[in-house]
Amino acid sequence: MKYSDIVDYDKLDPVKRAAISLFSDTLEKPSRLGIKIVAETLGESAIAIDFPEQDFMLAFNVEGLGTKNMIADSMSKNESGKGIAYYETIGKDCLAMSSNDLASIGADAFAYGDILSSGDSGWFEEEGKANAVLKGFRTAADEIGLAIPCGETPTLKGVVNDSTIDMAGASIGIIKPKEHLTYGQNLKAGDAIIGLESSGIHSNGVSLARKVAETLENGYFTEMPSGAVFGEELLKPTTLYTRVLIGMLDACEVHYMSPITGHGWKKIMRPKKHFSYKIDFVPEPSELFKFLVEKSKVREKEAYFTWNMGLGYAVMAPKESVDKLLSVSEKHGIKAFELGTVKDGQKKVEIKPKNIVFE
Repeated sequence: MKYSDIVDYDKLDPVKRAAISLFSDTLEKPSRLGIKIVAETLGESAIAIDFPEQDFMLAFNVEGLGTKNMIADSMSKNESGKGIAYYETIGKDCLAMSSNDLASIGADAFAYGDILSSGDSGWFEEEGKANAVLKGFRTAADEIGLAIPCGETPTLKGVVNDSTIDMAGASIGIIKPKEHLTYGQNLKAGDAIIGLESSGIHSNGVSLARKVAETLENGYFTEMPSGAVFGEELLKPTTLYTRVLIGMLDACEVHYMSPITGHGWKKIMRPKKHFSYKIDFVPEPSELFKFLVEKSKVREKEAYFTWNMGLGYAVMAPKESVDKLLSVSEKHGIKAFELGTVKDGQKKVEIKPKNIVFE
């Protein structure tokens, strides 16, 4: 069982690169309005927009949830489950996918718009599921401190499965002061790599987790060794990192921030500069990840490429910033750990305790 059999990045990534190439000369078009797209942020998790005469920038991002809502769909139909309560985490997850990416370049999200696409508009009338999703959006908005002023609910018959919805959205944030703009421009050898703990699977590698559920006699309601229910652990909402990351930027010098989403720990080497990322410490994976690895029978390298394995965000900063970064993280109730160091050399992530290398 391999994630690449379900989601093949070797086929998806060339499309993203082609899009960047095709659209690159559109970046000058907003100049007619006195606006500048910051070209250096292309390929990052969000795009910065500069207003040369102002003391701030804006940032924009669009992102989808993926297939995590299908776990809620399956579990809500089981009489032993919690019904529509499972959907409350899904709205929070969807918003987190966009806002967490936005924060990676130093942007504080202030507005979000959702897109809930159905295959059958009747889905929105089913047992309060839609209201539960909206409640999740509201929970995330309150935690981050943003507005949700708009949204869209298209019905795409024949495109989206009639029994579910496709969830996505876009967020806008402010980068103020402009010095908060962070895309690796100051990254250097010797910088420390700090990891922020994840709350679980978040919303990446879910398709493979769903395949694992299909192999289990009790599916998502399978109890893991501790007695925790497999599906309920999968549905733990994604950590919202905006407040802790902005707090870090306010407190000290930060050189790069990367959400650990698609591509897993390989995402650590996302900066455009050519460095080697030496990982000397790996946090112990939670029971959920150990269960996923055991039941999927994937190799460890595949696991650290597919799932976040307990690492939700990587932050790179000068060594002298480490104590402040750890302090800010503790203040926000998110566990942080020093993972390793940025080194000169071939661009790769070397996870030494696991004997894993991503190039």
